[in-house]
Amino acid sequence: MIITHSTKIFMRTSGVVWRILPYMLVCMLIVFGVALAACYPLFTSLSEAGFFAQVTTLFSDFVFNVNLADIFNSVADLMVAFFDVIAKNAGTLVPLVVVLVLILGLGLSFLIGLSELAMVDYLYGYMSSNSHLSFGSCLIKNLKKSAKLQLAKLLIVLPVDLLIIAVFIASLMLFTLEISWLAFVAPFIIVLALTLLIALRQTMFCMWAPCLIVHNGSVFGALRESFRLMIKNFGAIFPRQLVMTLIYIGVNIAVCLFTASVGLLLTVPATAYFTNIMGQVAFFHINGLKFYIDENQIISPHKKEEWEHLETLKNIV
Repeated sequence: MIITHSTKIFMRTSGVVWRILPYMLVCMLIVFGVALAACYPLFTSLSEAGFFAQVTTLFSDFVFNVNLADIFNSVADLMVAFFDVIAKNAGTLVPLVVVLVLILGLGLSFLIGLSELAMVDYLYGYMSSNSHLSFGSCLIKNLKKSAKLQLAKLLIVLPVDLLIIAVFIASLMLFTLEISWLAFVAPFIIVLALTLLIALRQTMFCMWAPCLIVHNGSVFGALRESFRLMIKNFGAIFPRQLVMTLIYIGVNIAVCLFTASVGLLLTVPATAYFTNIMGQVAFFHINGLKFYIDENQIISPHKKEEWEHLETLKNIV
């Protein structure tokens, strides 16, 4: 029911996506502008080596070629070309690569992440009282708390994200091996690894922001509470996150193929919004809190005990 209720809430409140989109675009323009200014010699070296021409070719292949094996193989070649350029002038370019990773990783994660509590606060108002708050007012009202949350996430969640990226890059290196049958198996391994890791990441942290908004406590207090709820209800949350992660990947890949990536302007903020809805709905379900689907329908979730395993129930007096 979590997926069903999340989908209904998304359909009822999907207009928020149009508020999230410009915020994300502004954040991306700021971060990419700073990155270009700070790492201009790196981009110049990559351009002179034909790296961006390869990127253009890869994009064309991605749009017109549905063969995932060929696409992943091209990405692997692109990564090899990138590291070759860096290796030829390591003394100058390696520090710039580090700076670029820090700007993109920390800056983009922090700035875009500031919208997370705004989404969750908006959802809390809708689900608890059927009110439609202003996304902008939610963003400004929670700005201080959002900054604390995102700084904490840079310490705790960002390493998990970097691990997922590292696994993805390592998986791409399978295509560089001279083994013919890997061309058929590698796409399955890559998608499977990404799906499992992203679903696990979402399961671990999806209720952090809802705990912070609903209980209005400290950032790390909300993290402890969300972990406690997640551990007790892992078997109920993880399979649903797994299903939705597959859908996210499938939808965004399909949009890239059939809209020349233009549709990502909608699907990326929509995906971010839906992931927050999933966390909020899971939080309400686990705690047995009633919530609005629309003005005429109030959901009364099963009691919390029904989410727990039988072995934990024996300790309830």
